[in-house]
Amino acid sequence: MPLTALFTRNRCLRRRLEAAVDDPCGLVATPSWEGFGRLIRERPVSRGVLDATAFPADRAPVDVVSDFRLRFPNVGLVLLSDRSDDPVRLFHLGKAAIRNLVLLSVDHVERELWRALAMASGQGATSMVLRATSPFIGGFELDALRIAMEGVHHRWSAEDFADEVGLSRAFLSVRLKESGLPSAGHLLIWSRLFHAAYWLEEPGRTGESVSRQLEYSSGAAFRRSLKHYTRATPTDIVQGGGLALVLERFADECGFERTGTRFHAA
Repeated sequence: MPLTALFTRNRCLRRRLEAAVDDPCGLVATPSWEGFGRLIRERPVSRGVLDATAFPADRAPVDVVSDFRLRFPNVGLVLLSDRSDDPVRLFHLGKAAIRNLVLLSVDHVERELWRALAMASGQGATSMVLRATSPFIGGFELDALRIAMEGVHHRWSAEDFADEVGLSRAFLSVRLKESGLPSAGHLLIWSRLFHAAYWLEEPGRTGESVSRQLEYSSGAAFRRSLKHYTRATPTDIVQGGGLALVLERFADECGFERTGTRFHAA
C-alpha cells in the first residue's frame, strides 16, 4: 500500500481508517494542518485523507485546500465529511473542482475508501509510470514495477522486494532483464527517482526536501544518484518536464522503442 497521510483529530475515525486500509504501517496521521503539510513535504507520502471537521473554524475548507493545492498540485486527496458538516461549505468545495480531490462520506469509509483513494491517485506517479510502461512490458513485470513504486516508503532491499513479488532476488532479476528492465536492485532505485521527479514538479518542494522524503543520507547523495541514472540535476528535472524526462531516460536505459521524440508519462 502506498504511504497515506491522514489529517484528523478524531481517534475513532483514525482507528476506522486503519482498519479500512488493512495496513496501519501505510498510514501516518497528524491532528494539525501544519503537521499534515510537513508529512506531505518530508515523508514519501503518495496521497492524503482529510477530515473536514478538523479544518480551522475561521477558514473555509475550499480556501484551505486551494492554498494546499497551489504548493502540492499532484497529491491525491480524499475529503471525509459527515452529516454535521456545513453543506454550504462542502458545496463550495465541490463547485471549486479542485484537481485530484474526491469527496467521501464518513459513513462509507469501510466500503468506499479504497475506491476513493484510487480515484484521487489516478494522476499520481505510480499510475503515470504504469501507463507509460505498459505498452512495453508484460503483466508480471508491470506488477513488479507497481509493487516497487507503491512500496517506496519501505526502503526495501532487493531481497525484500523479491520476497514481496514472490521470487528469489536472482530469479526476479532474470525475469526483469528478459523484458529489458533493470535488475531488482536497480529497479528499486528507478522507482525512487520516478517519485522524486514527480515531486520536484511541485512548487512546495525542493531538491533537499525530496532527498529527505526518500531518506537519502544527504542532498548531495540524492543529486549523485539522480545524475548517475538520469544524467540530470534537480533543476534539469524541473525545467525539462519532471517525471516525463525521467521516463525518457528510463526508456533509453531499457531499450524501449518509442514513436515521436518524447516518452510521455500520461
